[in-house]
Amino acid sequence: MKTAIIIATHRRPVLLERLLDDLVRNDLPADCEIRVVENGVPSGAKEICERKGPGGKLHYCYQPEGRKSAALNRAVHDTDADFLIFFDDDVSVPADIVQTYRSAAQRRGPGHFFGGPLAADTEVSCPAELAGYLPRSAIGWRPGNAEQVLPDANFEYFFGANWAVFRQDLAKSGLFAEALGITASRYSPLGEETEIQARLIEAGIRPVYVPGAMVRHHVPRECYTARWVRRRRFRLGVTDWARTEKAEQAHCRTIFGVPAWLVRAAAEQKLRAALSWAVRSNRRTDISMRGAYLSGLLYGAWTTANPGRRTNSDQAL
Repeated sequence: MKTAIIIATHRRPVLLERLLDDLVRNDLPADCEIRVVENGVPSGAKEICERKGPGGKLHYCYQPEGRKSAALNRAVHDTDADFLIFFDDDVSVPADIVQTYRSAAQRRGPGHFFGGPLAADTEVSCPAELAGYLPRSAIGWRPGNAEQVLPDANFEYFFGANWAVFRQDLAKSGLFAEALGITASRYSPLGEETEIQARLIEAGIRPVYVPGAMVRHHVPRECYTARWVRRRRFRLGVTDWARTEKAEQAHCRTIFGVPAWLVRAAAEQKLRAALSWAVRSNRRTDISMRGAYLSGLLYGAWTTANPGRRTNSDQAL
């Protein structure tokens, strides 16, 4: 079963080198390769790959567009592997993770895709008021100790930083949606891995939790700041509009193409935020995060109705 480990990397050479060191220690099978796709501004990944390439197994390519989804699609096109393992460049992995995934794949066969738990390696402690708004990638996730097929109805989706799929199953659902995925623009949406896993489930491919496929995710101090979390909530709003709300709100009354209820809700939330700061309310964080999410929905609705008004850095959306 030829296997490809696919890593999209963007301006994190130190973390990429750490991950490649981990993979070299994995004693990779003869039919396993590593494909690193650097996207956006070159930042040393090519030189690292040239130093680290174990026995010709490591392949580097450059994708000028700074979008992870496009980089992942490039790597999938470039390999003929039967089984694909996706890692982010900011994780560290145990010495047996590749064999753990391959063993699960050999037991289960096509018709399944796979993901493992994640532990957060944090630089600082998380402020209590932000904990409820952080993604699982910043706090960790381990739903159990037994391998299991997860029920579709309650499936939370595997981390894009740590999952695997048979190539033939990926072909049934299509590749990554290049309209999704974080870019240099603060307006870009999230969710390229969530969206593709949703399509896998729609195609009848079942998610399998593999407890031994644990990664450790580097969480920098900036991820535990209100500013970072607000930006992420905004991106989540943009994403939700693109994936679900746009269709559901198609028949609502609009103002310049934007649902009237959304304009009203966003304005009311801005007023609540201003008042909460004026009176030093203990609900300031809640109000601020709700406002950021509504602003993301509003931006998604506005740019859908008025595509010519997007910022120059956001034309790829």
